[in-house]
Amino acid sequence: MAKTMPDYIKNRFDIDDLTSSLGLLRVIDERGQISQAEAAEAVGLSFGTCNLHFRKLEHVGLIRRIKNISKGRGRSTGIWELDREGNFCLLLLFDVPFLYASLVDFGGKVVLEQREELSGIAESAALEGRIGDFMETALGRAGEGGGRIRQVFVGMPGSVCPHRGIVINSALFPVLDGMNFKALMQQRYGLPCHSLGLGFYHGEIRYLPPGTRAFVLEWNLGVRAVAGVGERVISHVNQESLLSEIGHIVIERNGKPCHCGKKGCLEAYASGWAMIEALGDENVQSLEAFCEAVLGGNSRALEIAGDAAYLLGKKLTWPLQTMQSKRLVVSGPLSKIFPLVRERFVEGLRLIFTDAEIAELNPVSSSDPFAAMQYGAYRCARRQFFFPDE
Repeated sequence: MAKTMPDYIKNRFDIDDLTSSLGLLRVIDERGQISQAEAAEAVGLSFGTCNLHFRKLEHVGLIRRIKNISKGRGRSTGIWELDREGNFCLLLLFDVPFLYASLVDFGGKVVLEQREELSGIAESAALEGRIGDFMETALGRAGEGGGRIRQVFVGMPGSVCPHRGIVINSALFPVLDGMNFKALMQQRYGLPCHSLGLGFYHGEIRYLPPGTRAFVLEWNLGVRAVAGVGERVISHVNQESLLSEIGHIVIERNGKPCHCGKKGCLEAYASGWAMIEALGDENVQSLEAFCEAVLGGNSRALEIAGDAAYLLGKKLTWPLQTMQSKRLVVSGPLSKIFPLVRERFVEGLRLIFTDAEIAELNPVSSSDPFAAMQYGAYRCARRQFFFPDE
């Protein structure tokens, strides 16, 4: 990394504003290794202007010269690449009752991770303290050798108010309500932050053919869903998306109370917390314990899970049709029991869909829901850095 920046470059650029250099940075990332001349041609810049951008990107530690190719008579061409090991995304993933925090470099390598139990957290200040402890560790780890955290991603239950930036409707972990992660990260650590609950979608679609119209259901303590076409999410173009609150659509008038305060929500019947309550076993009070009960042959737990799967299949027919989805993946902690109740889920779909349509959807469970959540969050964070206006 360059130690100083010549004045003639400082006078041309705002060193802290990468906006004008992002086009070049994206080309460098895509090509892997590239010369300045090739990069200039790719984005339509003069060689001189491109050289200024390269000097700036090198100075802030985003790119590095890896070799020189001799052109004869002492001339050589520098070959550059993105510094993947020296730049990082920080991920905070709320999977109630846990917070999974990790630091991932731009090459996708996890260099630091931690799981925090949040059951005893009742105030936002205490939660900020837990997050702060990890932040200090992560900043220290990233700073080794002059590296930097470039983007923070927060994945969580609930949604973010588009006007105020605060968390709203986090029924399963109300401590999050009112928190503003974007402001917290910017004011306390000077880091850009993106908050959304789409990580699991981007983690699951990597196993599907490019451009697939996919529907990913997160079966967790709550129920969430995301639909898209390949990398492009189409169900969450704004904060008012129906799928973002699919667990809280009312399916029975004056039905069972839901944690959101309404009655008769889908979550009150088909979510993880609803199934745990329905089982009523004092030894089964967590998703992990409920899954173990189902997988271990507890007939009552299996019956409850089957009924929930049937209801999910029945109630998902309309959003699947609305989004014109062609493949369906069940993610989240409860995906591990999905193979045992898949037929009940299909029974629910069959009330509307034909066998041919169900075969095309081919409902399957996630191969590794946590890995998908982590990878998807990394993809979201990395893309937010390179394409901040999307």
